[in-house]
Amino acid sequence: MRNHYHTLGVSEQATADDIRRAYRKLVLLTHPDRTTDPAAHQQFLLINEAYDVLSSPARRQGYDALLWAHRNPPRPASQPPPPAAAPRRPTAPNPFRRRATPPIDFGKYQASSRLWGKVLLALALLVIVDYFGVSYTTTADFTTTPLYVPQHDLYEVRTTKGRFRTWDDPTAAVARQPDSRLQLRVSLLFRFIRAARLLPEGRPLPVLFRHQTLFFFTGLLLLAAGLTQGRLLGDVARVNAIIIATAVASLVLILLRHS
Repeated sequence: MRNHYHTLGVSEQATADDIRRAYRKLVLLTHPDRTTDPAAHQQFLLINEAYDVLSSPARRQGYDALLWAHRNPPRPASQPPPPAAAPRRPTAPNPFRRRATPPIDFGKYQASSRLWGKVLLALALLVIVDYFGVSYTTTADFTTTPLYVPQHDLYEVRTTKGRFRTWDDPTAAVARQPDSRLQLRVSLLFRFIRAARLLPEGRPLPVLFRHQTLFFFTGLLLLAAGLTQGRLLGDVARVNAIIIATAVASLVLILLRHS
């Protein structure tokens, strides 16, 4: 028998969100402003009638009771009772039988997922703002002799304030003046080196961008955490997105530690 659930194309166990999404989808297809088909107009009326009943918890409960009564009519009084079944021998429980587990209610995780998503979103924005935003100037000493990296044809410079890469060879200047130091422009939180200058001669050293991997995962974190804040995802997808964002945030923190 066709009923309101069939009209909306949902199961009788559908949640209120499932019913609302199905209603919106069908209304867009059958609304009189969108089609001139008389059959679609009749379907539009049935869809609204079904949603009017199923969107109200009280009316839906009464409608479910009517469906149950229709499917389970009372037996005639004159009908003899069925013969008693023979007693079954008790069987030992099967330890390997998989027990049925109730479905997980992901709705109760939505508030915490959104809150944690805001924290991860703030981490991603903090990395970006720290690199491109506030910085300060400081001096640093060489911790080792600048290392030449032949496969990239550049030099890696390690200092007491961090490390950076440059294509300008600083080894000659360090050899001429063993007491050479560096003047660095460093980000405020994660100590990204933005600019460098040799002291005391004042020659600038170009600083190469070497955080491609870090910013790739930071962008991925920004996307995954941002999706948890909108209405684009359902309950299950939002929980999956927050799990992915947490894993990516762990990689971002590891890369920050080794930057």
